[in-house]
Amino acid sequence: MPGRVGHQDRRGFDGLMQGLMVVMAMSVLLMIVFSWKLGLAALMISAILFILFEAISAPPANGPRAFMQVFPHQVKRRPILVCLGDSLTHGNCSSTFTPDVPRKLADRLGMDPPSLTAVFADPLWVVNCGQNSITSYTIRKERLSGALNCSPDYILILIGTNDVRAMYKEAWAKQVVKINALPQVPSLENYESNLRAIIDHIQTQQMQTQIGVCTLPPLGEDLSSPANDWVRKVNTVIEKTVNSFNDKCSVVPVFQRFESILEKKPGKGKGISVDHFMVVAFFMNLIYHMLPGMVTWNALSKLVGNILLTDGVHLNDNGKDIIVDLVVEWLMTKNVAKAIAVKAM
Repeated sequence: MPGRVGHQDRRGFDGLMQGLMVVMAMSVLLMIVFSWKLGLAALMISAILFILFEAISAPPANGPRAFMQVFPHQVKRRPILVCLGDSLTHGNCSSTFTPDVPRKLADRLGMDPPSLTAVFADPLWVVNCGQNSITSYTIRKERLSGALNCSPDYILILIGTNDVRAMYKEAWAKQVVKINALPQVPSLENYESNLRAIIDHIQTQQMQTQIGVCTLPPLGEDLSSPANDWVRKVNTVIEKTVNSFNDKCSVVPVFQRFESILEKKPGKGKGISVDHFMVVAFFMNLIYHMLPGMVTWNALSKLVGNILLTDGVHLNDNGKDIIVDLVVEWLMTKNVAKAIAVKAM
């Protein structure tokens, strides 16, 4: 995959966006030579879609490239948390958790709240290495060098949702393989191999870095669904793999926390099936990004009967808050308060 290795990109959207640019050019020509009404309609639709895909695929403001530009060589005066993951971490088509971690941590430690305008806010600098559509193989082969270049004290790994999607549904498997140019279809065996290789590489390169590996959140809010049977299988692999390493690698129990809340869901409502998530995700993102500040992820998820997930895959604001709480709880068990004090000296 030339030009992609090591950097966040727009995979899954780059071809669509290039095609829409061609359509916009053709629309102008259509307005001139045939029908201005038809051409204008085509131009407006293609422009809206281009803006939508641009918003969804844009790299996060607190990504690794931005971090290295802000702090190219200086001694890092705050602990650094790097978050490796897919769209759940990227946070453009999901409520984004990485900016809230410093605020929640400061509150937990009784410190002054961080600046709302700071991209990398005290007391913990969080680098978002998330990327829409990627898998465990992508992180193993492409993303570790960029993440480790940030000299993290902590690394949070939340990866595998797209692996599970590929295991669950053949049509999704073809899509995931194509977008990521995978050598094989994701399976439990190669997921375990990838996760083990990721942890091995981190611990070999930076032995003192604390690693937190999240179990995957549910796929859809119906805990008894076949999709969630696959999620549980992958989470078993995560727990077994993480527990085979030393105490600098630990499990962050995301699925378990989601499960405890969904089991108490009013009326035992299951929400919309995850099988429809791509259509639901498109319209939710269209509304959210075309009406900025006017609608929340919680409000959109409520429309389809969900309380933690928007389209059955991505996080709403409630789901994001759970992740933030879990990350801060994990950091507190890893002496983050002491790390903050030492770095500030």
